[in-house]
Formats: sequence, structure tokens, C-alpha cells
Amino acid sequence: MRTIFAFIMLAGVASGQNSDLGLLAGIAGPKDQTTVTDSTTTASGSVAPSFQVNYAWQVRESTADLYIELPLVVPVRESGAVVAGPGGTAVSGSSGPDLFFTPGLRMKVSPESRVSFYAAAGLGVASFGATSTIGPSLTVVTGSRQTSLAFGFGGGVDFRLTRLLSLRADVRDFVTRAGLGGASGRIHAILQAGIAFHF
Repeated sequence: MRTIFAFIMLAGVASGQNSDLGLLAGIAGPKDQTTVTDSTTTASGSVAPSFQVNYAWQVRESTADLYIELPLVVPVRESGAVVAGPGGTAVSGSSGPDLFFTPGLRMKVSPESRVSFYAAAGLGVASFGATSTIGPSLTVVTGSRQTSLAFGFGGGVDFRLTRLLSLRADVRDFVTRAGLGGASGRIHAILQAGIAFHF
């Protein structure tokens, strides 16, 4: 974490371009699913508040402005699953925080002086909190954090309140290895809103 924030600060000092810092909060998920295989039924659910710190600096100013951005998204996840099979029923749970860090590019267009729309994509890493499982014989198995390569993409809208401050709404999807973070698939959706400082 210290390395990430040090990199953000040094990048801001080194760049003389227009920059912004977004502080957002919202939800990750929710995920509720039931999976039935030949002899096993799994019911699971999860919901998570999430937070984002996103630093970006402008590298090209044109009809569509181009930014390099460093989004750090942190869902604070609590999830659980009940697995019923021929050997009995097992209960598993996992807790965050999870981390998504996918540096990349943001393209922004401003049809109005106060309104901007943007699309973003990046590649980085995702880290998911530990899991614990209680088996049919009350055996407790605890797993460590799991990491995965992550591709992040999404978009949003900025509404300028002043020259230095705006309201922001942001939607992101992160694609990771399957079966991580309480999801059976690869997609982790994040919906957030907050403020952005422009300097």
C-alpha cells in the first residue's frame, strides 16, 4: 500500500499536467446464486460496501482528453455459502477487504462545460480475502488470500460544481480468474459515486 501511494504522489509531482483525485464509495455485487451439479447443491450470497481512490493525470488534451489513471478499489466483502453433498453439508465464509489495482487509460469527452463522460480500461492485480470452511465433521479449513491478474474496464460521468470540485458516478467491472471473491464466474461489478478534486 505504501508503495502504491508513494508512486501516486511522485507521479503527481513529476507531471505538470491537469490531474484529478477521485474519492468514491458504493457497492460491489451483490452476488446471490444457487449451483446444482450431479450430487452437490451450493447456495451462496454476498454483498459488500466498496471504496475507491483514483488518481489520474492528463497526457493529451484534445476533443477527447487522454489520462493515465491509477484506480485502487477496495470492496469490504462478507460472504457465505452452504454446500450440500453426499458426504454432508459444509458451510464456508470469506471476508475482505479485497483489492483491485488496475492502472490504465481513461478517455474523457466534455459535451458541456460542466459535464464530462469517460471510459477507462487497465490491467493489474486483484487480491481476495481469506476463506474458512466448516466441513460435515466440524473440521475447520482456513485458506490464505488469493491473488489474480485483473483486467478492469468501465466508465462514468463527472459534473463540475466548481473549477476544482466535481461530483462523479463510476461503474467498473473487473475480470479475474473464476471462483474468487465469492463469485463462481470471473466478473466483479462495482457501482460507486463520490467527489473528485481537480488540480
